[in-house]
Amino acid sequence: AQSRDMLAWLLIALPSVQAFGSGVWVDPNHFTSPNSLAGLRFVSESPPHHLHMVGTDDGVTFWAVEGRCSGPRMVNLAFDFSSKGGYLMVGKHAGGPTGPQNITWPDGNVWTLLDRPTAAFSIPNGVDDHFGVFIDPNHFQGYHSFAGMRFIAESPPHVLKMVGTDDNAWYSMWYLEGFCSGEDMRLIHFDFSPKGGPADLMGKWYPTALSSPPKILWQDGNGWYKLVSPNDAAAILRSSPAATRAGSALALMGVLAAVAAAVYGLAARR
Repeated sequence: AQSRDMLAWLLIALPSVQAFGSGVWVDPNHFTSPNSLAGLRFVSESPPHHLHMVGTDDGVTFWAVEGRCSGPRMVNLAFDFSSKGGYLMVGKHAGGPTGPQNITWPDGNVWTLLDRPTAAFSIPNGVDDHFGVFIDPNHFQGYHSFAGMRFIAESPPHVLKMVGTDDNAWYSMWYLEGFCSGEDMRLIHFDFSPKGGPADLMGKWYPTALSSPPKILWQDGNGWYKLVSPNDAAAILRSSPAATRAGSALALMGVLAAVAAAVYGLAARR
């Protein structure tokens, strides 16, 4: 019983020590439909108390702003929206780690946390450039999850900012910075050291004329694909290491569940 209580406590406590404010948020002032990325905001707290947001108002162009969280349980979220024509705003996060969450802003706008991708994530938006939503096959698990998705903005010009997640957990979104260079700005550089990778990993952007689907091909051989159709996503998923890991994890969970049921069954008969 003690072990079960401890496990339950850990499952609840783990998100609570992470960042409130991180995750994928829906801004109803710009959201149009589940078939568009318009109104989505992708937020990471990295390092602690420093917030980074990549967002899109029209589902086509992407911007980036920075902010901070403060106060008891870090519920006060301050963002400087001046780079996109706004101003400094302080919102308040509400909701627990296992329930619905929202951010309420002084103007009465309320953002809600999105728990899984909408249809828009499987609809190529026709913007043939190196910003937007990309899929990393090394972590992608399918369109039921944000795992393996990377959200990139070029803001200001030639400066790249990226929010992403490897495991779909809203509280473990990470943030990286980089830049683009070379002919047509096709050389993509990012500092992956904050998440344990190289400090200057270089990739090359391959637009639709050179790759279908378009992608960023990295020095290590991994290719990130820009918003792809469900058929392309299925092909990517079949060859994805993440799919193998997920399958193994599900199998292990099944075994553990069976063992637990047997143990508790024996205990109940005693």
